[in-house]
Amino acid sequence: MILRILLFLAINFAAIGLGGLFTSKGVPSDWYVNLMKAPWTPPGWVFGAAWTTIMICLAFYMPYALEKTESRNVLIIVFAIQWILNVAWSPVFF
Repeated sequence: MILRILLFLAINFAAIGLGGLFTSKGVPSDWYVNLMKAPWTPPGWVFGAAWTTIMICLAFYMPYALEKTESRNVLIIVFAIQWILNVAWSPVFF
C-alpha cells in the first residue's frame, strides 16, 4: 500500500510539475491578467497550495480505491484522463 501511495504521489506531482512549466513565471496571458476578478479572488499562491493538497489526497485515495473496486481498468482510465486534463489545463486556459 505504501509503495502505491508513493507511486501515485510521484505521478500526481509529475502532473503538477508539467503543468507548472507553463506558468512558472506567472500567468503569461494578458487575457487572464486583465480579467475583472472578484475582490475575494485568492492570490496565486493559494492555487498551488490547494492543488498540492488535492494531489496528496488523491495519492492516498487511489491505492484504497484500487483495492476496493471491481472495475480497476475503469478507475485507471478515469485517473489517466484527469491526469491529462490537469497537465493540459494551464497551456489551454492561460
